[in-house]
Amino acid sequence: MRRFAAILLSLAAAAQVSAASTGYYLGDSVRQLGLRELDRQRGDGAESERHGVKGGIGLYAEHNREYVLVDGVKVMLEDSIGSLRNHLTISRLDYDKVFVPLFWGPPRAATAVHRIVIDPGHGGKDPGKINLPLHYSEKAATLDTAARLKISLEKQGFEVIFTRVKDVFVDLDDRPDLAARYKADLFISLHYNGAGAGDSTSSGIETYCLTPAGQRSTNSGKAKASTAAEPGNRFDGGNMALAWSIQRRILAATGAEDRGVRRARFAVLRPLSCPGVLVEGGFISSQKEGAQIADGAYRQKIADSVAAGIGEYAARVRPAQK
Repeated sequence: MRRFAAILLSLAAAAQVSAASTGYYLGDSVRQLGLRELDRQRGDGAESERHGVKGGIGLYAEHNREYVLVDGVKVMLEDSIGSLRNHLTISRLDYDKVFVPLFWGPPRAATAVHRIVIDPGHGGKDPGKINLPLHYSEKAATLDTAARLKISLEKQGFEVIFTRVKDVFVDLDDRPDLAARYKADLFISLHYNGAGAGDSTSSGIETYCLTPAGQRSTNSGKAKASTAAEPGNRFDGGNMALAWSIQRRILAATGAEDRGVRRARFAVLRPLSCPGVLVEGGFISSQKEGAQIADGAYRQKIADSVAAGIGEYAARVRPAQK
């Protein structure tokens, strides 16, 4: 009887949180995913929480932040972290679309990940971003990175298909169509970022997955206005897990600024028939980072770390042994 009363009190508290903040208590939510509260560390915000599992990934959240840190990697949220009765709260959509796939795990694939479509961004008449002092274009950097990534993936036993293998223009709609035509298991679009006119200092890595239905994109200036479901939303859990694995690996390999795992309704992500992400491997417009991107050794780091992230994801979603 006492246990039943405790359950009723818990449900009542959850209902009050939902009514007040349209969200869940953070601690209660992640506890159900196997995490436990950890001690605060020096430098933590006044209203912040840490959660984690022994030998596993950890979580740091702070009131009013639009992101959480998952194993130290910034993951952007739909809503800022809330607070109620001295406890942090998260939205239901963020719990479902961010916390569940990262801490509980994405759905296991029906078959092992094998065939991967690599999409070198831009090409031909579309040069992408250009570093004028270095005379180096995004379309050249993405194609070279893709070639290096292919070798790294094939060493792991994956089959790789390109959307382009030379300096040609490929329509945006044709790129995800190739993944459907060849029944790919993953789609990886490679890009390098660019800042506004006169900005030669912005830098950092971003990895995008498709915005879930009903949520706003984190790049609202470029986002598709509709929040309706897209074909690629069938893989929301896999998209998030793949983006986080790749972002984490690139940051570890390069030491670059973490601009976060983000969400967008990019044309190459919306119609996908498999999990997919778009990687922004740094700012080609940056004086410092642009010079790094123009260096083949740095692009090799990007390629190897993307491959490592893919391998990590593939291991997480491998079908269970019968």
